[in-house]
Amino acid sequence: MNQIESSIKYAKDQGLKLRFTAEDSSRTEIDFLIEVGILAQKAGADRYSLADTVGCLTPTKIKNIIKRITSQLDIPVHVHCHNDFGMGTANSLSAIEAGAQCIDLSINGLGERSGLPPLAEVVAALVNIYKIKDHSWKLKMIPELTNMLNEICNSSSNFNQPIIGKNVFTHKGGIHAKSVLKNPKTYEPFSPEIISRKRKFVINKYSGKFILKEKLKNLQLNLTKVELENLLKEIKSFKLKNDWSDDELYNLVNNTKESS
Repeated sequence: MNQIESSIKYAKDQGLKLRFTAEDSSRTEIDFLIEVGILAQKAGADRYSLADTVGCLTPTKIKNIIKRITSQLDIPVHVHCHNDFGMGTANSLSAIEAGAQCIDLSINGLGERSGLPPLAEVVAALVNIYKIKDHSWKLKMIPELTNMLNEICNSSSNFNQPIIGKNVFTHKGGIHAKSVLKNPKTYEPFSPEIISRKRKFVINKYSGKFILKEKLKNLQLNLTKVELENLLKEIKSFKLKNDWSDDELYNLVNNTKESS
């Protein structure tokens, strides 16, 4: 709690606008979430964000949580829903009904595992079901956005479809991968073995030293600390490469060692 308070005050002293996010809010006691929210508000946070990190909330549960928290805070409440059970859109809309003022979305629902609520679904619902008119929303651009991103990612728009999509147990973010290696429950709502799937750790520009070291260990490649740091720098320099295969890592390790 002291770290939360001092971090927020430090950021505000630098003149920053600040959103404080409570990671894994959906599996945290509501009274503690409220306590943290009140502390964040008093310390100067401009917004309090609640993260359904593994997508395990339901529309009823998130509505109850948001109603309680908004009744205790004056600053805007922000929600960050994941789509592991296909309820990201429903949960986001339910949160808005309960008083949330900001929600995280992404084009085609991109994001870790099954991703976030898709921009197209939520905005279309806000306009057509909730009758929220905003002239800055250009719904006719949605197909173009969808197709453009599919082309950029070289993938179809259902690759992160909950439960069956090929990416739903894929981890790439450094913090995500490191945490899952230590305890899979941190960023997985259930074990992939339950549905005969396997988790995958992607090595790319988002990777950290921890997951890279573990990957190399599985490949029986042992690097010094300096060599590991040089290798990670080299990987991060390839901005457009989404995944390094085992063979590519072997070759890159050899090249990195030769240049060290």
